[in-house]
Amino acid sequence: MKFLPSLLIAAGFGLVLGSVTPAGAQELKLAVVDMQEALNQYFKTEIEVEKINALAEEKRKNLDERQAAYQQMTNQLTEMDTIVRDTARDEKVRQETMEKLQALAQERAVKGKEITDAQRKASAEVLEARSEMEGTLVDEIKAAVKAIMDAQGLDLIFDKSFLPKANKAILFTSANVKDLTAETVAALNAGAPVKPN
Repeated sequence: MKFLPSLLIAAGFGLVLGSVTPAGAQELKLAVVDMQEALNQYFKTEIEVEKINALAEEKRKNLDERQAAYQQMTNQLTEMDTIVRDTARDEKVRQETMEKLQALAQERAVKGKEITDAQRKASAEVLEARSEMEGTLVDEIKAAVKAIMDAQGLDLIFDKSFLPKANKAILFTSANVKDLTAETVAALNAGAPVKPN
């Protein structure tokens, strides 16, 4: 217990020292930018998203064609199965149909696996293209933010959007904190092509 007063004194002394600013120290110049908003409003985002959508549509058409062939096989199997089960038919016809049915069933199983593999590959390709696109656009946005930061002599820029909500580093900002989002979007869209009316 006799150490308690000295600990309180030391703690109080630390607070006083902590509030003293060295004479040569400068204040940090901070700003924030909403990267998600900049990405959403960047004219290139719409263009690149259209490319990704076109790629996804191309992959879907290819898969649809395969699915149609697979469905045709399924229909043929159903017809063959009806013939095989029809005891009123000639035994030789039923036997030949059974052999064709078994061969077609194997072919259909292979086709089903090919479709599953193609779906997985197409999905991975679209996701990879989207990830690369986002990475490229984010790099371009960062470059625009860096140029603004350098021009205005700012020291630190926080992103208001990309961090997961549970881990958000910025809980609140006051009106005193400069927000570069609109300025960044304007710089990014300065070279946007003019849309026809």
